Amino acid sequence: MIGKIAIGVLGVFAICSQTAHAGQTTNDGPLVGLDDLRARLGPRALPTGLGVVAGQVEFPDAQDDYAPNESLDEFADKTIIEMSGPSQTSGHANHVGRNFYGNTISIAPGITDILVWEVNHWIDAGFLHTSTGLLPDPMPGGVKALNHSWVATFGVASVNNNALRRLDYVTTRDDIIVTVGVNNDEPNDATDGQNLPLLSHLFNGITVGVMDGTHVTADTLNGIDTPGRMKPEILAPGSKVSWAIPVIAAGASLMFETAGADPDLAGNPNAQRSEVVKALLLAGANHRAGWTNNPATAGPDRGVTARPLDVVFGADLLDVNTSHLILTGGEHDGSATPPSAISAAQAGWDLVSVGSGESRYWRLAACQLAPEVSVVATWHRQVQSPFGNANWSLANFDLVLWRVDERQQLATLVGDPGLPFFADGNVVSDSGLDNIEHLFIRDLEAGEYVLELRRVDAGNVDWDAAVAWHIPASLILGDLDGDCMVGITDFLALLAAWGPCPDPCPPGCAADLDGDCEVGITDFLALLANWS
Repeated sequence: MIGKIAIGVLGVFAICSQTAHAGQTTNDGPLVGLDDLRARLGPRALPTGLGVVAGQVEFPDAQDDYAPNESLDEFADKTIIEMSGPSQTSGHANHVGRNFYGNTISIAPGITDILVWEVNHWIDAGFLHTSTGLLPDPMPGGVKALNHSWVATFGVASVNNNALRRLDYVTTRDDIIVTVGVNNDEPNDATDGQNLPLLSHLFNGITVGVMDGTHVTADTLNGIDTPGRMKPEILAPGSKVSWAIPVIAAGASLMFETAGADPDLAGNPNAQRSEVVKALLLAGANHRAGWTNNPATAGPDRGVTARPLDVVFGADLLDVNTSHLILTGGEHDGSATPPSAISAAQAGWDLVSVGSGESRYWRLAACQLAPEVSVVATWHRQVQSPFGNANWSLANFDLVLWRVDERQQLATLVGDPGLPFFADGNVVSDSGLDNIEHLFIRDLEAGEYVLELRRVDAGNVDWDAAVAWHIPASLILGDLDGDCMVGITDFLALLAAWGPCPDPCPPGCAADLDGDCEVGITDFLALLANWS
């Protein structure tokens, strides 16, 4: 058993004293893509996190109070279960809850069931059982998104590693999204600016920073498994990292709801895999001006980076609209050899199992100059009990984008050969440390390309990895399959959708080319007019 750990709520020194909580920032729709998602889907079809069970682990206020105030209007009609015993109100828990599942502030107000733990109880006898011979408890209540707005260290690397391995084990075993944060980097108190490993140094969770960059940006520490990994991985609005982390948890909840409710996804369990949801959020992130993962910009290695993320901004700012586009673009099966024809839509994803020395390939089209192309691959480390140094392993993947040349052969985009085809960014991501690879390319010329996920470690077991990508959609009216022309497959897709579009409309259906919420003769004539 362990005692109370030296731990601090993000931005608040809480080992011996408690200061006032900073106010949260509202999750403005324009900042995280919610307004764009609402405009595209219509308010009736907008996901809200309905049916997703939330988990919240909180550092206690004075008197060990750790739970939000259920009597607040923000939490009306919600069931909040106190997993660590009776609690009075925690101001920090209120602010986190508002941003995670609040009725008017959160982007996921449809979440109604929430389980809340006090962190010292959760990390010990209440769930994780750190540094004991027990396994972590089964995740109760069907929790899918588990939020941690706190930072900490035990001060002993072996104990920190034990806790991190256990939570990575839980993430895979129970297939949940775990959102954690780096520390704030402001001189407000004794803990600000410290690179604390709990829980920012997870492999299988999503590590969050704040959108203005006022957070710790150092790599994972020596003494922690695989030091030198990049953190944070994604950003969200908030005056403190504590308030940004639950915005990412809310964004993940929108993906979980969509994966379970969309008729084209509901029968596919891969759509709710935690690796897939993480890849969706990172690939869909809004890469703002100045973002870079510092690839070589000239010479034989132009377009190559071993550091997949921006050192301050990670993949950058959450954009739930683009992530939703990628998710609903569907799963497209990668092949063991480069496909001879376009095999994937311009927004989509896949969950693949890859052996050592093998690759998976997808053939994609850019129908016009693509201002930005984003691809992310991510995978879990595998951890086994009893959580010792020899009881975990990690595969190593690279991402590569190839051009299909005039002879239908794969041509490299690395170095000078890539100069005519993309203006900036990276076409190879080959980190040997991170369990994320990321391609981000600006001004990619129209044409056909092959994406390769290449496994480069010598492991002897197949390894699951999620890949998600986004290329701006075709502007050709009637190009329903995204192959940059209108042809027989588009005609067949239109026939398959003939009749009224599913309710609600908008968004209607892709084959509704004239926007009247019905696929009929005028849509057929519009398709014929663009036949190519």
